[in-house]
Parts: sequence; structure tokens; C-alpha cells
Amino acid sequence: MQNEKIIQDIVDFNKNTVRMSFEALGTFYDQTAKAADQLLGATPYVPEEGKKAFNLFIKENQKVQANVKNFVETSIEIDWTAKDAPVKSLEAMETLYNSAFSQSNAIQKETKDLLKKTTEQLPKEAKPVVDFWNEALNSNFQIFQSFMTKNFDFAKKGLKDVTAEAPKAASTK
Repeated sequence: MQNEKIIQDIVDFNKNTVRMSFEALGTFYDQTAKAADQLLGATPYVPEEGKKAFNLFIKENQKVQANVKNFVETSIEIDWTAKDAPVKSLEAMETLYNSAFSQSNAIQKETKDLLKKTTEQLPKEAKPVVDFWNEALNSNFQIFQSFMTKNFDFAKKGLKDVTAEAPKAASTK
């Protein structure tokens, strides 16, 4: 019984360490964002689109940090000795990726509008190059997202097949 108490204390200590680390990181990041925002506000030559892009970056980065924290805490809470631990781990990872894809789609939409405003100031010869670069980047991301979605589907099918084919434990009665 004493060994179980020691093991539980170690697990609790590690969970608290992870939570406190994320809190410290969040506080540091918030302070850095405030300082950078004040610096941008005090600089009159930064275009409004640049300020909007910076604010978008900060907002989305905070969401990413919250999602990673949630993923790590969910992973810590999984009973890794349980039969369904691999499935729960895969579900937690898929949730993290889906939230990242959703945020990326929001960033792509907002940056497309900012990019359009910015390219209006460029010579007309440069606009097709910027549009091609932006579309290529977004297209490659969509390919990556599709690849990851198919990998998760394949992994879920594989875990389901392995569970179905696993030999049943012998009864100890």
C-alpha cells in the first residue's frame, strides 16, 4: 500500500508541475504580448494591417497554447494501464490536430483579407506573384490537413482491428 501512495504522489507532483509550467508560460506570454502591443502602439509608422496581423498572431497563439495545455492534461489523465489507453490517446491527439486545423483555417481567412489590402499598394506586376505564393501555401496546407485526417482514420481502423483480433484473457476462476 505504501508503494502505491508513493507512486500516486509522484504522479500528482508531475501533474502539478505540468500545470504550473503552463501557467508560468501563459503569464510570460501574456506579458510579452502586452509589451509588444504597447511598443507597436507607440510606433506611428507601423501600418494598421501590420498591427492587425500582430493581434491576430497573438490571439491565435493563445488558442494554440490553450489547446496544447488541454492535450497534455488529457494525456496525463489517461490510465495508461487500461485496455482503451491507445484509443483515448489517439482521440486526444486527434482533438489537438482538429483544433489546430480549425485555427489555421481562421488565420488563412483573415490573412487573405490583410494580404489583399497590403498588395493593393504594390505594383500590379507583383500582385500575381503574391497571389501565387499565398495560394500555393494554402494549397499545400490543405494537402497536409487531408493527409493527417486520412492517417487518423487509418489509425482508428487499425486500433479497432487490433482490438477485435486480440486474444481474450483466460479466466482465472
